[in-house]
Formats: sequence, C-alpha cells, structure tokens
Amino acid sequence: MGKTRIAIFYGDKPNKGDYDNGVWMHLLDIPYIQKMEQAADYDVVIRTLWMESTVQGWSKELRNRYPALIQIGLSDHPLSTHISKMPSVQQVAYLQDLTYLDGIMALTEEERQWYALAVPNVPVIKGGLPFPFEAYEQKYGALERDSRFIGLGVGASDNDRNFVSSAIVMNSLHLDGTTDTPGLFLSLPSQQVTPTSAYSDYFGDIYLHERQNMYSFYERLNQCRFVINLADRNTPGRIQGEAAFFGIPVIGSNRLELQNELFPSLAVSPYSLEDAKHKAEFLLSASREQLDSITNYAWRKLQAYNYRRSKSRFYRLLEGIQEKRKI
Repeated sequence: MGKTRIAIFYGDKPNKGDYDNGVWMHLLDIPYIQKMEQAADYDVVIRTLWMESTVQGWSKELRNRYPALIQIGLSDHPLSTHISKMPSVQQVAYLQDLTYLDGIMALTEEERQWYALAVPNVPVIKGGLPFPFEAYEQKYGALERDSRFIGLGVGASDNDRNFVSSAIVMNSLHLDGTTDTPGLFLSLPSQQVTPTSAYSDYFGDIYLHERQNMYSFYERLNQCRFVINLADRNTPGRIQGEAAFFGIPVIGSNRLELQNELFPSLAVSPYSLEDAKHKAEFLLSASREQLDSITNYAWRKLQAYNYRRSKSRFYRLLEGIQEKRKI
C-alpha cells in the first residue's frame, strides 16, 4: 500500500497562510485544497470546521461524492463566540454536518468535551495548537528585548476580546502612579484599528500596533514588559504561547487554556479587574528571580505543544479511524 495522501480543506477560503490551522500544513507537509473536486486525489482530508461552510453541509457533500475519503474535522472558531451566537437552525445544521466526519481534533480540552458529547459516534481528541519551536528560533531568535510598553490584548477579526477591560487596568496603573510605562494594543488587523483607537483617545498613553506581518508583531511583543490579555472567549490563547516562547509574562483570562497551563499564577477572571491590577503591580515590582521563575515554568510547559507531539496525536487518531474502517 502506498503512502496515505493527505490534504487540508478550508472550504472556498483562499489560503493566505494566516490561519492558525494553517500550521498543520507545515507540520504534516500537506497541501491546501480550495475546491471540493480536488478531494478526489486524496485519501484523507482535514476539514477545517469553518462554521459558515459547515452549516452548508460540506462534510455531507464530501461523504456523498467520495465515500472512501476519510474526513477529520479541525475546530477553527471558538464555540463561545460563534456557535453560541448562531441561529438555532444553523446550530442544528452544524451538528448534523459533524456526523459525517470520521474524527475531530479540538483545540482545547473544553472544546474536546463539547464535540465528544455533540457527536458521540465520532472520535474526538484534543489536538491543541501546535507550536513550531525550531522555526521560531530560526526566524525570531535574534530579536532584542526591552520594556518600553505594557502589551494589551491581541487583535482579531471579531470585536469580542474584551479590549476595554485591558485598557481600564492599564489606565488604573497610570492614574495611581504605579507606572508611567505606556500601553500598546498588539497585533491589530486593519479593521480593528478604528474601534480600538477609541480606547486610546479616551484613556491616553495607549498606543496601537497594526499588524503588517508576523515579524513586526514579534518585534513589538518583545518590546513589552508583560502583556494583559483579558479575552472573554474560549480559545487556546495563542498570545500566551508566543509570549511564553519569548519569556514575557502574561496576565490573562482564565477562559484561555494556555493561560491556565503556562501562566497559572497570573490567570484571572476576564472581568476581575482588581485582581488583574494586583497581578500587574506584582510584575512591576518583582525581582529578576521571581520573573524568571514564572517565564521558565511557562517555557517548559509550552513543550507539550511542540510539532512532534501534535503530529503524533494526529497519526494516532488517523490510525484508529483506518482500523475502524477495516472492520
């Protein structure tokens, strides 16, 4: 038997290389297909579960066209900000289409539990968000560190990241004289610049960084003393992983899995702003040894998300599906 042919399918979205799930293309050395007809050339398709496409029945359509094709779903949108806001008819359509998958990889443990009960006849694993240590070291290892900013949040296409809470904490640190270090909203996509500038205008001494490319983002991240990220959504917490790699502490929402795993002592409820401020005051006065203890712990824990482990999880899931198909 020849090598298993695998591709990733994100529906009709063009591949610009800027999706979190695009990391699986590099990890597995597989191509991206944009048209459903291209699936005929593969044995396995990783179906990125872009909800707007899944409710259209694309998993069912692939099953009807290519019955032998193995489809492995890869969660994409956080449940808290997408399916919970969809009309009930679309929610049901999403659930129905999931039943045509052969397996699902969730990004977080919370999502794993949700999908495991939503589609009980489909095996579900926590795939996590793979972190490319070697590639990051090669590309960004020489970036210089300084502490001219306190980082705030991280941009997204949906305006639900609780930006205002991070800005309030930053402003409180300025008002009582705890620090005069300015804040910096990190990695804003162009559509977020205008709405986020309202916080900058109101509070003052908070700057904006519009994301042009990943290198410019990491340059700015490395200029941050620490980051405040009070996101109110259930995602892995990509900024936590990136900051951990560079040795930058993150005060963040306990809704983010990587916050709890990498920086548990700095995790807070996304609206417990006094708690967040107390954490910031600690970081501003902490000794080098205290800071190193926090960042070294985070870096070690981040190892669980390296490429090799993520790749192994995927192939264990695939092998189980293939064995089941033989029965």
